[in-house]
Amino acid sequence: MGNLVVDPDKDLALVEELAGPAASLFNRHLSVSKEWYPFEDIPWDKAADFEEERWNANQYPLSQGVQSAIIVNVLTEDNFPYYTHTLMSPIKPDHPLREWSRRWTAEEWRHSAAIRDWILATRAIDPYRLEDDRMVQMSKGQVPQSDSVAEMIAYVSFQELATQVAHRNTGQALDKTMRGKKIMSKVAGDEGLHHAFYRDLVLAALQIDPSTMVMAIQSELRKFKMPGTGIPGFTEHEEAIALAGIFGAQQFVEAVVRPTLSYWGIFGLEGLSSEANQAREKIGRNIAGLTRLAAAQQARIAALQA
Repeated sequence: MGNLVVDPDKDLALVEELAGPAASLFNRHLSVSKEWYPFEDIPWDKAADFEEERWNANQYPLSQGVQSAIIVNVLTEDNFPYYTHTLMSPIKPDHPLREWSRRWTAEEWRHSAAIRDWILATRAIDPYRLEDDRMVQMSKGQVPQSDSVAEMIAYVSFQELATQVAHRNTGQALDKTMRGKKIMSKVAGDEGLHHAFYRDLVLAALQIDPSTMVMAIQSELRKFKMPGTGIPGFTEHEEAIALAGIFGAQQFVEAVVRPTLSYWGIFGLEGLSSEANQAREKIGRNIAGLTRLAAAQQARIAALQA
């Protein structure tokens, strides 16, 4: 996902030293996460047989941006087993990250079940299109890939917070009567805890090998993409979601990148290698570029709304 030259021995050593922090963070997650049951929040009284009552867009009218956000959200969650399998492939079977990954996958599947059942009950999205798109995406199994564990945990730190923001903002665009706001709030809450796990795992890794981690962070930030690229029409969905103000460059740089880098204290780190110092300078340029992109995107949104 970037141009970082990976030292396999350093990456292996980092993984081994992260076993303790990963186990501790997993235990913290179990202590603060709350079980919830998707079927309790679905408005089943709105549901109807699709053979007897065919779907049409007027049954629950939503803007294109909100529809795209819901489609991308649920199909990304559907594809999650491919995602975690790929991310965890370099990790030994007995490493605490493996146990965490299984729990993480189970929680993400709950999101998929909740959103899909809500869609079917409320008829918010064409279920035939959704199923056709699911088959295409999952047949591809296309997911982001990293060249090292250092890059992987850096990427997921950004991605999980980005996902939380996208879910939360999608929920804000839905009405309370159909319970979509409540479901998306619960999903966003889980994503926030997933982000906290990886954010603090990166913090631990920065204490172990700051130079490698700074280079990994810059590599992942430079080419960041959400894990939905295999979804049919993803580029068009991404554009609609951004134009709706749900998630775009503005949200990424202000609600994801800046607070995460600040939490890690990237610009205050000392003792970096010359290569890592160069990577940190590039991070500053990456932020400047994202800020310009966000301003241009916001100008487009304002022009469309005028």
